[in-house]
Amino acid sequence: MAGRRLDVLTVRWYERREGPGPIVPRWLAAARAHLPEAVPRRFGDGEPLRGRFDREGDAGLAAAHARAEQLLFLAGTPPVHAASLAARPTTSWGPVAAHTLHAERGAADDRVRAFALALAGRHTLYVSASVCRDVLLDRGTLVHDRPGGEEPYLAALGDWVGLPPEPPLWCWFGPAYVPLVRRHVRAGAVAGGLLRDEGPWVPEHLRARLDEPDPARRRAPRLPRGLRRSAWRMLLGR
Repeated sequence: MAGRRLDVLTVRWYERREGPGPIVPRWLAAARAHLPEAVPRRFGDGEPLRGRFDREGDAGLAAAHARAEQLLFLAGTPPVHAASLAARPTTSWGPVAAHTLHAERGAADDRVRAFALALAGRHTLYVSASVCRDVLLDRGTLVHDRPGGEEPYLAALGDWVGLPPEPPLWCWFGPAYVPLVRRHVRAGAVAGGLLRDEGPWVPEHLRARLDEPDPARRRAPRLPRGLRRSAWRMLLGR
C-alpha cells in the first residue's frame, strides 16, 4: 500500500446535546479565526465524500449535517486530514455528542489548540488532544492499521463514562468538571474551564473503568449532574 507514516493529533470535544447552538456555524467560525485548514474541502455521511464546500458553502454543509443520521465526515486541508461532527442521534442515544479532528502533528499544534478552545463552551464537558503514532496516510485517507495511542472514546452511543484512566497530551475541563477537578490537577483558567498540560491526573472516582467487562460498570463512580442514565432508561431509549 502506497503512502507515508505520520503522527496524528486527535482532538475530541464532548458536549451535552441539549444546549449548545448548531455545530456547523460554530465549527466554521472557529476554523476561520484560528485554523482555516479545518474548513472542509469535502464532506458527507459516508465514503466517498460527495459534498464540495467550494460549491455548496456554509448552507450546503449545514444541510448535509441536518440529513446525517450519526456523523458527518469532513476532509480538510493538510495538516487537517479528517474530522467528524456528531449529527442528530437516534432516540436511544444518550445525552453527550462528540466531535473529532485529526491533524498531522507538528507546526500547526498551537493553532489546533486555539481552534479547540474557541469551539469549547459552557456546554462542553471535556476536550482532549492525544497522539496516535505511525498512522498511514494513503491517498489523503488516514488508515489506522497498527496499534495507536490516542485516548479511548468516552461516549459510546452518547453515554458519558467519565474521564480517561490516563491523561492525554493536553486537555480542557469544561465548567461542569471544574469544581470536581480543580483541587487535584495543575491547570490554568481558560475560556471558562481549566486547561491542563502536565502534572497529577484526576482522582480515581472521576475515571472511567474501561476494563470492566460489564458495560454498566464502566462509568466513573462520579459524573457531573445530568449525565447518568439508568440501565432502564437506556433500554427504553430515554
